[in-house]
Parts: sequence; C-alpha cells; structure tokens
Amino acid sequence: MKWAKRELLGPLFKPLSKAWHSPALRILTAVLMLPGQMIRARSNSPYFLVDIKGRKGMGAMLRDAIQVCNYAEQYKLIPRISSTNPLYTSNPRFDIIQTYFGPENPDHPPGLRPLKYLDKWSFFHLKLPKHLSISEANRIFRVYLWPKLLISDQVNAVMDSLPNGQFDLSVHYRGTDKVREAPMVSFSVFKDEIVRYQNNYGPLNHVFLATDEPAFERYLRREFPGILFETYNLGVPGDSRFGRHFSNMNEEDKATEAIVNMFLLARAPCLIRSSSHLSAMSKIINPAIRTITLNRTHWGSKNFPEKEILDEE
Repeated sequence: MKWAKRELLGPLFKPLSKAWHSPALRILTAVLMLPGQMIRARSNSPYFLVDIKGRKGMGAMLRDAIQVCNYAEQYKLIPRISSTNPLYTSNPRFDIIQTYFGPENPDHPPGLRPLKYLDKWSFFHLKLPKHLSISEANRIFRVYLWPKLLISDQVNAVMDSLPNGQFDLSVHYRGTDKVREAPMVSFSVFKDEIVRYQNNYGPLNHVFLATDEPAFERYLRREFPGILFETYNLGVPGDSRFGRHFSNMNEEDKATEAIVNMFLLARAPCLIRSSSHLSAMSKIINPAIRTITLNRTHWGSKNFPEKEILDEE
C-alpha cells in the first residue's frame, strides 16, 4: 500500500508524507481529540483503557504498551491495553494484544470506551514518563503483556531442539525501509563483529538469525559455513523493498512471526543487532542478555528503550 501511494503521488509523496507525519499535525490531532480523551479517562476510572492504534510494528506497539502501563501504575490506575493494528488484522475489532498477550480474561466493566493512542502526542496532556529502566520494563511486560500459549509453545518447540537449551549467539539485521530511521549497517560490519565474538568466546555452533533482508542471510551463511543459522519465518513477502510487517504476508503469520522472533533473539548470551524496536524488545524480555548495537537512529537513539540499551552497553 505504501509503495503504491509513493508511485501514484510521484514527487509529491515525500513532502506530503513529511507533512502528514510532522509533529505540528500530530499535536493538532491530539488537541482536537483532547476533550473526548479526558471524558473517557474520567468515565473509565479506576481503569485506564487504551487502544494503541495505527500501523506500528510489533516492537513499537509493545514499547507503547509498556509505557502506558507504567503511567497507569504510577497513578494507581488499572491498565487495560488493546491494539487494533491494521498491520496484523483487517478486522477493525480484532484486538492484537488480547489475542497474543496478557491474561485470558481481563476484568473491567463492560461498556467502557478506550482512549485512543496514536503516538506520543496523543497523551501529551498526561505527561507520560519518557524513560524507565530495562528491569522495570521487564517487570511490567511480565505482569501485563506476557505471551499466551500459542506463542510460548512455538518458542519452546524451537528451543527444545537445541542441545544446550539456548543459542550461542543471536543476530538481528533490520534493513529495507528502516533506512528512514537509522543508517544501514554494512554486512561486513556484522561479519567482523561475529568474528570478534568467536575470537573472544569460542566457536559458534547454533546462532539465531532474524532479518528482513534475504541477501544478509545468504551472506552470513556463505561467510560462516560452519555455523548452523536458525531462522523463524512463516512466509515470503511479495515485495522485498520494505519490512515484513508492511508486506502482503498473512496477517496472523506476521504477528506470530514477529513475537516469536523477539523471544528467540532473547535466548542467547549475546545479541548483535542494528537499531530496531523488535530486538529492543528482546532486551526487555531478557534483561541479562548482552547487546552489541551497531548503529544509532538518525535522532541519536535517545528514546526508550534504545537509550537504556545503549547506556548498558
């Protein structure tokens, strides 16, 4: 859809897209929504019902959910988070979070209407804390957002096949359209980092790899023929120019694939990564994992949780 719009609008796409995503327009949208948001917040108390909307990757959606739950706890509210994310369902009533995460039957009175969370500006009047520690994010994730059996069973099926119960190393390379948020990392930089890790910690046998760049996977398999690279992919995008979550893959497969990849990346002593919300969630899932981040966002990786991850490195 995004690339179709780009081709249709031609040279107008870039300035129109920039204007549509500009802070000024987002703040204006939030201001117009404010009266309704405040009425709903008062009516729902002590529950803090929030629907995280918009076309967000799974990692970004979970980051937002953690920050919303953190705010609710600080103000003695009971967080109840949903997400009607069109990347993972074509049904506007399908709740991604209730399907894959959290308690089976969250308790809140019927008839309550959730606040709409489009981006950080949606709650500008609430002053959500911008940062929290990785350990606190992990606690919140475990309390409110731990995955259901349909996810954990998939993760366990992969891990049970490993002789040591974990991977020797995990690698995440986010390419394609991510260049809009962070500079691309050369394949050879990842290769050098893997070689350095082997020199320091010994031979690698089982490495988990998550990437949206088929060329990167082929490169690593060619450069390291003695390593068994494990991947978890449930489909093949029809167009490889942009991220898998934006692709025409089956929506349910995209959701399951993203979540399982987060957990499998977390099941190693070290994660070599490029800047991405998906592998950032792996650090939150397993705070003990060491991370090696090979690039920074164009904005200096100052947002949660990239800043917290880099501070630990």
